Amino acid sequence: MSRNYGLKQAAVAALAAVVLLRAGCTGESAAPQTSAEPAPTTPPGTVARAKVGDQLTLTASVERVITDTAFAVRDVDLTNGTLLVLSTAASPPSPPQLVTVQGTVIRFSHPELTDRYRLGPQAPYRAFEGGRALVAREITVW
Repeated sequence: MSRNYGLKQAAVAALAAVVLLRAGCTGESAAPQTSAEPAPTTPPGTVARAKVGDQLTLTASVERVITDTAFAVRDVDLTNGTLLVLSTAASPPSPPQLVTVQGTVIRFSHPELTDRYRLGPQAPYRAFEGGRALVAREITVW
């Protein structure tokens, strides 16, 4: 019995030492690092799986500019190939520029958003009505 007890005690001590060494030698603090920007809640480019309210990062080409605050992007990974992007940026990118947009997924409703984003007439937005759109927090033009 003393031999088994000794082996078990040695194994427990060795395991404890490995755990302590592994935890203590990482060189990183145990406290999680916070970021000034919200992290995407869905992987980049997964608009089809994104839910309203998710943070999303997307890279696609500008298909057309509707107004100074609204433009459509096109990419094969997008639902129906295009996505409406709403922005309060100084000036929209031009087709066919490549852009990376970070923002929040919303359900598009022209009547509800027209004043906030100065969307203009409803006709250019008919294809997007009731679907998902992206409210840009940051736009990078490549």
